[in-house]
Amino acid sequence: MSHISYRALLWQCAVVGAAGLLGAAVSGRIGIIPAVLYGGAVAVVNVALLGWRWRAGAKDYHSDIRRHLKVFYRSSLERFFTVGILLALWFVLVKLEPLAMLTGFMVGQLAGMTASVALHKRT
Repeated sequence: MSHISYRALLWQCAVVGAAGLLGAAVSGRIGIIPAVLYGGAVAVVNVALLGWRWRAGAKDYHSDIRRHLKVFYRSSLERFFTVGILLALWFVLVKLEPLAMLTGFMVGQLAGMTASVALHKRT
């Protein structure tokens, strides 16, 4: 991944960590921090997979639209199922603080989107 992608991932991790600490401070329950961090980690994995596929696509340039569309759909399905499985694992195995975990995921996704927009504007 490029330097910008690493900075986006670092920004995403920092925002999720801050959200976990803020959530614990507001709710008064320290137990929500792992849930928020797990949800945020799932969002980081999602962005990392996107960056990995982007980098692989940049190296393997092809002008065949069918091949390009096939790779696009495959990447989308990989990310969808990876996120779905990781979120389901939390619900099935841990069963603690599902709302905090989903909040961490949403904060992580939002941080990933804002980081890529802000970092691309700056550079």
